[in-house]
Amino acid sequence: MAKGGSRWNAGRPSLHVKAEHCRRIDVRRFARENMLRVGSWGWQWTDSDTGRTLASIGIIGTPHALRLEYAVDGVPRSEQIDITRTACAYGSERPWFKCPKCWGRVALLFLRQSRFACRKRHKLAYVSQSLDTCGRAWRKQSKLEARLGPNWRRPKGMHRATRERILEAIWECEATRDVALADYLGRVGFNGWR
Repeated sequence: MAKGGSRWNAGRPSLHVKAEHCRRIDVRRFARENMLRVGSWGWQWTDSDTGRTLASIGIIGTPHALRLEYAVDGVPRSEQIDITRTACAYGSERPWFKCPKCWGRVALLFLRQSRFACRKRHKLAYVSQSLDTCGRAWRKQSKLEARLGPNWRRPKGMHRATRERILEAIWECEATRDVALADYLGRVGFNGWR
């Protein structure tokens, strides 16, 4: 077996299509909005920045399935997605989609190659699975900064000790990036600024 070292694309699926870049339908959201019933309605994806409609599908509900009517590149498509339910601890039921390709029980189905299927069948990866050490540190830092107010001020209702812990975590993220950068520069033979 090989021992570490720098291997191109070693273990991180950076070349896979990302799940965040595909259109998806969520059975939990459909259940919250009472869309898992007999009838017909429409669903659309919108751009969160502009509010412009990006795509839409027609949904026809039957007792145990949804029929999706949509078009990909102008070609009309129709697909049936079966719904299964599991019992919850206190008497209610939880709905699930059945993946049309593997018949597995999933909450999300992704549209890729003009078909809906689960993430595994489409071989999709999450963006977070493709990040290196610096990328993970940046991602963590942005989440921490979102908890603080402008200029890293303490928002109303936040304890001072909580703000201090968040600031410590931000400084750890910066230290992690510094170490990763120094390690990289050492590997490529950088001897300092001249």
